[in-house]
Amino acid sequence: MFGCWPRDACNPLGSTVGNPQAFGTGSVAGVVLVDSPVSYGPAELDLHPQLSKAILSNVSLYANHPQEFSEGMVRSLFRQTQPDADLSAIVQSTLKTPTGTGIAMLVADIFGTDRRPALMKLDRPALVIAAASSPLLDSQKEMAASIPGTKFVAIEGAAHAVFVDQSGTFDSARQVFLQSLR
Repeated sequence: MFGCWPRDACNPLGSTVGNPQAFGTGSVAGVVLVDSPVSYGPAELDLHPQLSKAILSNVSLYANHPQEFSEGMVRSLFRQTQPDADLSAIVQSTLKTPTGTGIAMLVADIFGTDRRPALMKLDRPALVIAAASSPLLDSQKEMAASIPGTKFVAIEGAAHAVFVDQSGTFDSARQVFLQSLR
């Protein structure tokens, strides 16, 4: 099984392990995508203009106030209260990435490559797990519907780090999926 979060950071559609276009899926039993659709590339601007505007409008905040941006971004990952020390450690970790590099990664990740065609080549079972409150929920449902035989689970009471906020529910959904692969 190959799992991925966030967005395309461990992109199963572009990695050596799970790129069905270049490497096939023979060594992968299943794919789990967690709380984010794959990138639509430049089409994101036309297909999701409000989301694109929201993302791009935050680039200036990130460039001019990386600490403030990182603190807000990290806090938005969680619905459940997390220890301040943990949140601070995550923020400090994000700040190790130079701001210009972080902005380039963000823009390239979301607007760079349309990864939807690769979804059509997946020939293994897939599970999409989403936070029920995600602003990307409709896109995730659309993504799941585009992959034949995909199971979709929306988890209540969670933000983007669904596996932290609702770890028991997340683990149960993943376990059911893993058992279905046997």
